[in-house]
Amino acid sequence: MGDDPLLVGESIGKLYGGRAVLTSAYLRAAAGRVTALVGRNGSGKTTLLKIAAGLTRPTHGHIRYDGTVSHSPRLWSLARRGLFFLSADSAFLSTSRPLREYLTAIDDRARATGHTPEPMPKDLRDRSQDSVRTLSTGERRLFELMLAERTFPRCVLADEPFRELSPQGIASASAILQRLKQRGCAIVVSGHDVNDILPLADEVIWVVAGTTHLLGSPAQALENWEFKRGFLGKRSIDA
Repeated sequence: MGDDPLLVGESIGKLYGGRAVLTSAYLRAAAGRVTALVGRNGSGKTTLLKIAAGLTRPTHGHIRYDGTVSHSPRLWSLARRGLFFLSADSAFLSTSRPLREYLTAIDDRARATGHTPEPMPKDLRDRSQDSVRTLSTGERRLFELMLAERTFPRCVLADEPFRELSPQGIASASAILQRLKQRGCAIVVSGHDVNDILPLADEVIWVVAGTTHLLGSPAQALENWEFKRGFLGKRSIDA
C-alpha cells in the first residue's frame, strides 16, 4: 500500500445526544485498493463513512482528502474531486424518475471530464424507460453502484453495498468494485458479512467500542484472536 492514501480520517469522534457513537476512529482509502470496514450493526460504521463523505459533522477529528485537511468537509466539494458515496438507504434517487435520466446525466458528466462511458448492460438498457420505483431495494442498490462506475470516480465509499442483494446481485456488485479497483479507484466497503466483504478486501478495519483497529490483510484479520472472539464468533469464511 502507498504511503499517502487518497482519503484519511483521523481521531474521529461523534456524539449523538450526549452518547458517544465514535470516540477515536480511523479510516483510510488508497488508490487501487479495497478497505473493508467491518463491525456489528450499530458499531458506528455508517457514521464514520458519512463523516468521511461530508454528510455528517464530526464532534472532533479531521478528514484529509487528496491532500486537503478539513474538520468538516462537504459532499458536494468532495464529489467534485472524484468521491462517490453510496448510502445504505439509497436516499439520493428519486423514485419517480426513469432510469435513463440518471444514466444520461451520469454519462454526460463522464464525457465532460474526458471519459468515454462504457456500453450499457443489456438488462439495464431494456429497463431504461422504467422508473426507479419499479426496482426492488437490491436492484436499486446495484443500479446506484452501476452509476458510480460510470462516473469514473477516484474514491468510492460504499455503505452496506451488498444489503438485500441476491447471490447473483452480490456477484455483479463485486465485479463492479473489482473493475473500479483495477482502474485505480480507492474503495471503502462496509458491512458485517465477512463472506461477502473479505474476499474483495486488501485490508480490514474493525469498528468496535467507538474506535477502530487496523487489522492488516484479510488473512491477518482472520488470525487476530481479538477479532475472532469479539466479532467473528460463530461466523465463518466459506471455503
